[in-house]
Amino acid sequence: MDQVVQDAARTALLELCRGGSPVVCNETVDEVIAIAARRWRSFERRSAKRSDDLDARAEDLAKGLRDHFEVQPQLVGPLMEDYRHLAGVLAAEFSRET
Repeated sequence: MDQVVQDAARTALLELCRGGSPVVCNETVDEVIAIAARRWRSFERRSAKRSDDLDARAEDLAKGLRDHFEVQPQLVGPLMEDYRHLAGVLAAEFSRET
């Protein structure tokens, strides 16, 4: 992932932090980007049939972030919508990469 995309993702996540996101904060921005980038890059290998479906890719990213950051991911409840929003923001930035 090139530096321009990483910088854009960092800026977007810092904006989410300032907006009060419960799933990302200043201290975790770089970790979120690293985890999300790895998940994003591996999607085609793990889901070859749906590799061109941006919504499926964003949902997969949300689940990966949830699984990484939550102690009991199966109990995340309404917080999953915040992970989906975070994943949508990241997907918009990551999909701009050429």
